[in-house]
Amino acid sequence: MQVGVTGASGFLGSHLTNALNKLAGFKVNTVKSRSLKKFSDINKLKSFVENLDLIYHIAGVNRGTNEEILKGNIQTTFNLLEAMKKYGKSSPRIIFTSSSQVYKKIGQPEKLISETYKAEPETIFGIAKKTSEDLIRLSGFEHAIIRLANVYGPGCRPNYNSVIATFCHKSVIKEPLKIDGDGYQKRDFIYIEDVIKAMILAGNKTDDFISGVYNIGSNRTTSLRQVVRSIKSLGAKTKASYSLNTSTGKNSFPLDAKRFRKQFKWAPKTTLRSGIKNTLLWFQKEVAR
Repeated sequence: MQVGVTGASGFLGSHLTNALNKLAGFKVNTVKSRSLKKFSDINKLKSFVENLDLIYHIAGVNRGTNEEILKGNIQTTFNLLEAMKKYGKSSPRIIFTSSSQVYKKIGQPEKLISETYKAEPETIFGIAKKTSEDLIRLSGFEHAIIRLANVYGPGCRPNYNSVIATFCHKSVIKEPLKIDGDGYQKRDFIYIEDVIKAMILAGNKTDDFISGVYNIGSNRTTSLRQVVRSIKSLGAKTKASYSLNTSTGKNSFPLDAKRFRKQFKWAPKTTLRSGIKNTLLWFQKEVAR
């Protein structure tokens, strides 16, 4: 099978590319995250999209000016789809990594959000992802739009990808953890290996594949205080401080992944403690280099 991965040098893309390269029968073609300029012209994408049976579209921008975020997601997706129509096979499948930020934040941390929950993004990044979803849905290509919870694990960039990565990194370099809010705000965390397994299942499924939107998360929420306790329980000697500004402590996006679990026979295997342990060990090795 000919497989393409955009954003292959990023956190998610590099893990996915490594996993795909270990599978028999897969030939992987990539566009690295640093090569977003390639998406400015659909003709430059010809050599990437032609002959592909499956495309994992991960490339995008989640930090920067509003213009950079909108252009780096919407135009990138639009031009990729146009290149697929012009130069690609007639019926490739596209797996798109979207975000839980397409949903509106809720104040009930235990209420799981299903795919039927109305998408009302409150951030520019969420708007960009939702627009990209709509472009893919209207393209006519077979697709799985995967709305991800908070993904973390080895290789995750501190102060960028995940609060767990930030906490683990600061703990390793012995910096205090400064948390906006009281720390009781909750998040849905999902380990990178569980996400990669889900994405490969979405790409591999041949029988009864149903195009549409799928949530990928742990089906539970964890407070930031619980994350800090887990890090400390693993031997990290770190101090945490919390601000009194609880307005920053709004809960966000606990995803109901029941639909994906049922359709693809998937379930996350990594406990939060185990995932944090692996992330801590990775940062320890990186800092020791």
